[in-house]
Amino acid sequence: MSSAGTLSLRVGASERVRRSRGGRWLAIALVGLILVSLAARLSLLLRSSWLLEGDDALSALMALSVLDGDRPIMLKNQTYAAAWEPYAMAVTYAVLGISRVSAKLPALLGSLALIGTTCLLAREVAGTAAAWFAGLLAALPPVYVLVLSLKPWAPYTEVILFGSLCVTCALRLAWPDGRTDVESSRPGAAGRPRGAYSTNGSRRARRDGWWALATGVCGGLALWMHPLAVCYLIAAFLLLVARARGGRWPMIATAGLAGFGLGSLPFWLFNVQTGGATFRFVAGGTQGQTADRGAVLAAWWNNDLPRGAGLWHPWGPSPPLLAAAMAVFVAIGVLCALLARRRISLRPLDGVLMLLVLMPTLLVFSGFGGPALNPYGFDATGRYTPPIWSALAVVLGAVLGVVWQVRRYLAVGLSLVPLAVNAAGLLTIDPLEAFQSPYWDRLPADNAPLLAILRDEHVGAVWMNHWAGQPVMFDARANGQPLIAYDWYDVQAGGIDRYPEYRPLAEQAERPAFVLVTDEVEPELEHTLRFMGISFVERRASAYVVVIPTSRPVHPSEVTGAIDYRY
Repeated sequence: MSSAGTLSLRVGASERVRRSRGGRWLAIALVGLILVSLAARLSLLLRSSWLLEGDDALSALMALSVLDGDRPIMLKNQTYAAAWEPYAMAVTYAVLGISRVSAKLPALLGSLALIGTTCLLAREVAGTAAAWFAGLLAALPPVYVLVLSLKPWAPYTEVILFGSLCVTCALRLAWPDGRTDVESSRPGAAGRPRGAYSTNGSRRARRDGWWALATGVCGGLALWMHPLAVCYLIAAFLLLVARARGGRWPMIATAGLAGFGLGSLPFWLFNVQTGGATFRFVAGGTQGQTADRGAVLAAWWNNDLPRGAGLWHPWGPSPPLLAAAMAVFVAIGVLCALLARRRISLRPLDGVLMLLVLMPTLLVFSGFGGPALNPYGFDATGRYTPPIWSALAVVLGAVLGVVWQVRRYLAVGLSLVPLAVNAAGLLTIDPLEAFQSPYWDRLPADNAPLLAILRDEHVGAVWMNHWAGQPVMFDARANGQPLIAYDWYDVQAGGIDRYPEYRPLAEQAERPAFVLVTDEVEPELEHTLRFMGISFVERRASAYVVVIPTSRPVHPSEVTGAIDYRY
């Protein structure tokens, strides 16, 4: 063999060894990323005793009905939110049994899946290095965003998942030659074409058709999840309008609309059945609070944006110094992205930057942001903040990816700023407080003592605040203990009747009880019953006071004022 042939073999062998080592390190890094992400999330769930609040428990209870044959399209009394979690929970119940862990497992998996969709979107925008940095930021997001991604109350996480995939597929259509990588901007770089796009017209058309179909399906599913998906739909549409050439539009439009119709089919079926209930809700706003749009925007800027960007959270200390560091990092990152996007071939980032503008715009003009103006100070719009970080992770990952091409150690050092701030929040948070409902925050970690009392007293129906009653019902059924809880006062005061079928069952129960959430020595109900000359049994467990009338049944209409919002 000639010396040239020997040298060629040696070079080839050396290249194979290098690639093998690179692949090994890549696998190790990927496993490490997943383990760190899982550890952060399990830490919160375990420390909170896998707490389910009232809205979480509504989905968990609906999942039990799914096992019994019910097939809901939207969540109970929520004409705008898909019944995604109940179906996912039903699967985990069937496999693992009914428990809090099974109820929260779909949310945990969805939270982890966000890392993957963020990486995919960042890779389409700015390449491999950007994808890794964005993945790190998604793996350890601000603790406020992290907590919300683990709550199975409505499919807010799934909106981000399918919406991100929709925009990713649209980017594939908008830049079919694959020149979205910042590496292609370096001198001598030729880009990374994804395969003979310009050489075969029929192949190009088929490719357009498949990616348009995927864009439509993901966008349709996102719309079914929640109307906030409109942000992603508009961003994807504008990307295609700006980039797709006229000759490609027939295939893109046909396949895209077909996919959208397929993905959003449950949404349309529900609205046909209900006479456009979702549209009526969105058009009418929420709670009628849409008049002062400037105030809604101010609330988003002052509250939702800082929480979504990781500047502070309400469940523990948020040191001003850390908030300032995060604010500076985010502001400089977004500014750099805006200034450098065209010069360094980051034009695909326009789609993600549009998302950051569309999010507050939709909240202001749809009415979903209206509840931020409630007079009680409830955190009624925080649930809409996770998409902020998902978009920021891509933007910041793209900027860090550019720095990586020039100074790798600098890029790694800069990425530690948001990761350190987010880790500090994770370590100092009170998880039990964090997983409470923003509307009602007095649930104990464990309902077992209350359930033991009800079992000992042979009580199968209770009059009880629904924020506590629905989690208690779920815990009871998870332990094979039949229990019905009905919130009389909230319905009488104009609240939502979540389980109207339970009212007659509670009224006909042989030994119904009143369950109050209070630490008062003598709740008003007990004073009222004594004044009425009715004897009763009182039992206490943790945060609960169980009052069981014994001389005669007492209908809640007789004592409505004594079972009000205080309890």
